[in-house]
Amino acid sequence: MKILYATIALLLTVFSSFAQSTFQQVHSLLQANCTVGCHSGGSPSGQLNLSGTETDVWNELVNTNPVNPEANSKGMKLVAPGYPEKSFLFVKLSHDIDPVTHLTLPMGNAMPDGLPHLDYEEIELVRQWILFGAGPTESYLNTQILSDYYNGPGLPRIQAPAAPSVSEGFQIHYGPFFLNPSSEAEYFYKYETKLSEAQEIYRLNTTINESSHHTALYKYNDGLDTFFLPGLRPVGSILDAAGVYYASNIIAQWPNSQDLVLPEGTAFSWEANSVLDLNYHIANYSTDSILPAEFYINVYTQPVGTAQAEMISTPIYYGGADPLNLHIYPNLPDSIYRIEQYYPDTNLTWYIWSMMAHTHKLGTGYDVWMRTANGDKGDHIYNGLYNVDYTFNQGYYDWAHPPFRTFEPLLEVDLTEGLIHEATFNNPGPDTVGFGLSTADEMYVTYIQHTLEPVTIGVKEENSPFSYFNVYPNPSRDVVNLSFNSEQATEGILRLTDNLGREVYTQTVSVTQGKQKLQLSQQSLGLTSGFYSLNLATPLGVYTTKLVFQ
Repeated sequence: MKILYATIALLLTVFSSFAQSTFQQVHSLLQANCTVGCHSGGSPSGQLNLSGTETDVWNELVNTNPVNPEANSKGMKLVAPGYPEKSFLFVKLSHDIDPVTHLTLPMGNAMPDGLPHLDYEEIELVRQWILFGAGPTESYLNTQILSDYYNGPGLPRIQAPAAPSVSEGFQIHYGPFFLNPSSEAEYFYKYETKLSEAQEIYRLNTTINESSHHTALYKYNDGLDTFFLPGLRPVGSILDAAGVYYASNIIAQWPNSQDLVLPEGTAFSWEANSVLDLNYHIANYSTDSILPAEFYINVYTQPVGTAQAEMISTPIYYGGADPLNLHIYPNLPDSIYRIEQYYPDTNLTWYIWSMMAHTHKLGTGYDVWMRTANGDKGDHIYNGLYNVDYTFNQGYYDWAHPPFRTFEPLLEVDLTEGLIHEATFNNPGPDTVGFGLSTADEMYVTYIQHTLEPVTIGVKEENSPFSYFNVYPNPSRDVVNLSFNSEQATEGILRLTDNLGREVYTQTVSVTQGKQKLQLSQQSLGLTSGFYSLNLATPLGVYTTKLVFQ
């Protein structure tokens, strides 16, 4: 009989966790722990009354400014949907549950005031409600998983890295959300950077769970983030992913923890108040323990104008604009699928820094070659059999941790000739597998990071006042750009002489400290095709290089 009663009680608990919305459970928790002598009556502590109805309390909390000056100065709300660490309610309740959430002395006492902290699964309930968007009626999770994690078999959380200083950048924390054993999930998460001015991003250092399938960072096109709700958004169909794909540009994608330091002279460009979206696809391979899924990104910034060229991320999909064309047929030996990436009518050149494969579990190989003018395979530039750091051939393709290859100097690719991508798949059957988001589906994407102009990395001539000096395009059919960075302000004389030593152009130049760019036009200067010597002389030193007009 005792076993029967216990079983019924357990079933009622599980049913109750589904029957109630997540906020109903939070509301009950707050009323049971925070209204006696503190947040009730005519003069509630912090002018916050938590004794009202669910609607009353939700309106009191969500997107409301706290009266505490310190919390206000940090841009907190009582509850900021999607942002537990920016929600004063969670910070006051958090105790030591999170390494990146800190209640400082000017913020007052922890809640409940003068009493022991809430149980960890209760604190986690508040965080999960906020993390998923702090809605009034939604049921975001079965809270049994929180009790099971904190009182039973739970895998350890990843160690939080030290955040950059305010002068260096900022840290993004995603999660945690919780996965039952032998399950997988994928979520998008909108993140407002609150950048006060445009910045260049020269480094992204990620720390993620080892069982991650991928982590992707997108930046929304101006204003399009408003179509997406705050908080974790589950990816249940291709349409869920397509919305972000068409509203944003991908910045980077990682299969594992990685410190992505861009080449000197390059950076991503983020405008003021950029809004990001972070996509996390992760599996829990444990058969008996709950996984807390989370990751950190340390974002390192520098002033606009520091970099010489913008780094651009471009995914190359099988099928182009329609990746649904991917069909991996069953019961066949290894099948090779090719992408011919070239554009005969373009005048673009890519200067490639990085390249990474992306397939799911049917992928058995991945290769990229330079494409020759007659359409043949040229240099073999990416071999999927290499290890994740691209330091040695390990003899097999690890689809879950594909190699990430970088090129220094940047690899110049004339897009009229382009690249050839080939992925190999093996489908043991019995059904055809198409493009999709889970690891039971398939994908075929090459992620490429590149610039649209050449970059001189770390070049500094003896006696030159310039930390770099780049002339591009060179050779040029008309306009040539002079891009350089001066360590201090000075005056200079720019001279152009032909191959006979005759001076054909001279200009006085005021050089400011930092990055600057000048242009010369062959047509405007009336110059014939040929070789020229370009000389920029300053009291601090002289820079000389060759220039070719075609």
